[in-house]
Amino acid sequence: MRFPLMVFCLVISGRLLNAQQKNLQTRNELETYQELNFSIKDSIPLEEKSVTGKKIDSLGSSFSKKKRFIPYFKSMNEVTVKDYKLMFLDGSEKTVDTSLSLEREYSFNFLRKDYFEILTFPNMGEAFNKLGYNFHDQVLTPQMGARVKHFSYFEKEDVPYYEVPSAYTELFFKSTFQQGQFLDTSLAINTSPKFNVAVSFRGFRSLGKYLASLSRSRQFRISTQYQTFNERYRLRLHQTTQSLENEVNGGLNRDSVYFFENAPNYVLADENGQAILDENGNQQIVFYDGFLDRNRLDTQINADNLLEGKRYFMEHKYQMIPVSKDSAAYKMSIGYSLSYEKKKYKYEHSFANLYFYGKYDNNIIDSTSFDNIENKLFLQINNKSLGELDLNLYHIKWDYDLGQDDYEKDTLLSNSINAHQLAAQLKWQKDIFGTSFRIMAYQSMKKKYATRSIKVETEKNISDKTNIIATYNYRSQPLNFNFYLLQSDFKKYNWENSDLSNQDFSTLSFALNHKKIGSLQGEWNSIKNFTFFNNTTPEFDLNRKFSTEVFQLSNRLDYFKVRMDQRFDFGKFTLANNIQFQKVNQEGNPQGTIDDPIALNVPKWLLRSTFMLTSSIFNKALFFQSGLTFVYFTDYFADQYNPLLAEFVTQNSTTIGNYPRFDFFFNAKIQSSRVFIKLENISAPIKHLINIDAPYNYYSSPFVPYRDFSVRFGLIWNFFD
Repeated sequence: MRFPLMVFCLVISGRLLNAQQKNLQTRNELETYQELNFSIKDSIPLEEKSVTGKKIDSLGSSFSKKKRFIPYFKSMNEVTVKDYKLMFLDGSEKTVDTSLSLEREYSFNFLRKDYFEILTFPNMGEAFNKLGYNFHDQVLTPQMGARVKHFSYFEKEDVPYYEVPSAYTELFFKSTFQQGQFLDTSLAINTSPKFNVAVSFRGFRSLGKYLASLSRSRQFRISTQYQTFNERYRLRLHQTTQSLENEVNGGLNRDSVYFFENAPNYVLADENGQAILDENGNQQIVFYDGFLDRNRLDTQINADNLLEGKRYFMEHKYQMIPVSKDSAAYKMSIGYSLSYEKKKYKYEHSFANLYFYGKYDNNIIDSTSFDNIENKLFLQINNKSLGELDLNLYHIKWDYDLGQDDYEKDTLLSNSINAHQLAAQLKWQKDIFGTSFRIMAYQSMKKKYATRSIKVETEKNISDKTNIIATYNYRSQPLNFNFYLLQSDFKKYNWENSDLSNQDFSTLSFALNHKKIGSLQGEWNSIKNFTFFNNTTPEFDLNRKFSTEVFQLSNRLDYFKVRMDQRFDFGKFTLANNIQFQKVNQEGNPQGTIDDPIALNVPKWLLRSTFMLTSSIFNKALFFQSGLTFVYFTDYFADQYNPLLAEFVTQNSTTIGNYPRFDFFFNAKIQSSRVFIKLENISAPIKHLINIDAPYNYYSSPFVPYRDFSVRFGLIWNFFD
C-alpha cells in the first residue's frame, strides 16, 4: 500500500506545482455582483488550448498524436465547470461546485455534511452524537454494528463516478486539534471522452486535547466509468480500502467532571471531602487554572478501537431498443452488479480496569469480522405511457464472525451468523397531470432476516416558486447483527438474542418549499419493536462503570418532528434560520429507570441562526463571506458513547444541553480556491470574561465535554488542467 500511496502523493504534488505555475489557467466567468446575488452557477470556462497551432475541437477529425487534451463533445474554450460531473449509484448527479455559499460553510467539516442534527465530540473524527433522527432513509438490510465508526465510512453509494472533459483535482484541507492535519484529495482523468478514472485519498490525524483521544484514518478510493460512444453499454468499477482508528477514553471520571466544570475556581475541602469555611462562614475558594489544560483531566480508560474495510464493486449496464433511429435515449436496459466487502472491527485494551465490570483477561482483544456479498440483476424500462420502471433482484450473503472460541469463557454462545437472502425490489415513477408519483417496494423471499418495505411519494409544483412533497413509508426490517450476537472478554458483554423481532417503521412526511420564503418539513414516525442498547449501570456506579444490554420495546413509540428553514437577504446582509421542534411519545408512560427506560431521547427544540455579510475587496479580486452562527438545543438525556461496542447507548440519568454556542467565520474566494477561517465556540471565553464563576457546562455526551474555543483554518482548491 505504501508504494502506490507514494506514487499518488507525487502525482498530486506535481499537479499542484504545475497548476500554481500556470495560475490554474482559468478565469471566473461570473461577475462579482452575480455572486452577491448568491448565484451558485459558478462557471469557470477553461482557457482555450491548442496543439500544433490548432484548436482542439471534438467535432474535428484531425488531431495530433501529441495532443494534451482528449477531444470532448465541445471545444475546450466552451467547457465550463458544469461539464465536470459526479454520478452516483442511485442515479443522482451533481457538478463540481466552486462557489462560496452558506451551505458550503455548513459543510466544511470532517464529514463534509451539514451538522445540524449531530453533535461533534471534542476531537475531530472521534464520534458524533445525534440531536435528531431520520428513520425513513436507512439501509434495508442488517449491518455488522459498530455504527459510530461508520459516520465517515464510505459506503458504495458514497463513491462518485466522474465524467470530466480534462483532468480535474480537488484538494480539501483543514487543521485539526494538535499534531495532525486533515487532507482529502481527488484526482479525475480521462483517456477518452467516455473513459474516466478517479483516485481519491483521505488522510487524517488529530491528537486531541484530552487524554487517550487520538484519531486517525486512511481512506483510499478508486473508481472508473466506461461508456461506449452511443452510451449503449456502461461499466462501473470501484475499490475502497479504509482504516478508521481511535484511542478511546470513556469520558471524564467523577473528579475530572468537577475539575472541568468549575475551573479555575475550586472549593477547598478537608480529608473527608467537606468544604472548608472561612471566618464568615463562606466556602474558601482557591484559584487554579491547571485544568484548563484538558490533558491533565483523568479519563475512565485508555483503549483503542479500529474499523478496517475493503470493498470491490462492479456494475454492467446495457441499453436496448432506442426510442428512435437517431436517438441516444433507450426504452430498456438490463444490468448486473456485484459488491464484495470485508470489514473488521477490533477493540484492544491492555491492562484493562473494571470500567466494563468483570473480565476474563487483563489484556482485552475483542474482534468482529463481517463479509458481505451482494449480487444484483436489474431491468429498467422507460416508456411514455408506463413511466420509468425498475425491477431489481438481489442475492445477499452475510458472514458475521466473532473470532475464535475461548474455552475459558463460561458461555455457550454461538460464534457466528452465516445467512443469505433473496429479495426483489420494484421502483416506478411517472408524471400524471403535472404531479409526480414515485413508488418503491422491497420484499425478501426468506423468512430469516427478511425485510419488507413500501414507499409512496407524490410531488406537485404549485407554482414556479413553490412545490409540495408528501411521502408514506413503511418498513419492517431486521436489526444489526451485534444486537443478535456478541462475545467479549468482558463478562457482561456476551449475549445471544435469536428471538428478537423485526422493527416496524411507519412514516408520514411532507415538505413545502418556496424559493424565497424557505421550506417547512414535518414527519411522524410510528415504531413498533423499537430496539436499542440500554444503559443498565446502577445509580451508585454511574460514571464509575458502564453496563449495557439489548432492550426491545413491547409498546409503540411515536416520534414527531417539524423543521422550518428560512433565509432573508438585505443587500449584502443575510439572516438564515433553522428551527426544529421534536417530540417523543412512548406508550406505557415509562419511568426512566433501568427496567422501564425512555427509549428515544431528543432535545425538544433545536435552533441555528446565521447572520452574514457578503462582499468583495481588492477591486473585486477577493470575494468573501463573514458572519456569526448561533446554535442552541434544549437539555435532554443524550445517548452515552460506549467505546467497546462503538455504539451510542440510551440513558435516563444525565442531561446535557441548554447552552448557547457561537461560531465566527470568515470565508474567502480567489478564482477557484476558497479559504475558510473559523473561531469555534467563541462564546466560551466571552462567557468567562463576563462572569469568571460561570461553569463549563457544555457536553457532547454524558461526561464527554464539547470543544473548547479553538481557531480552525482550511481551504478547498479546484484545479482544472
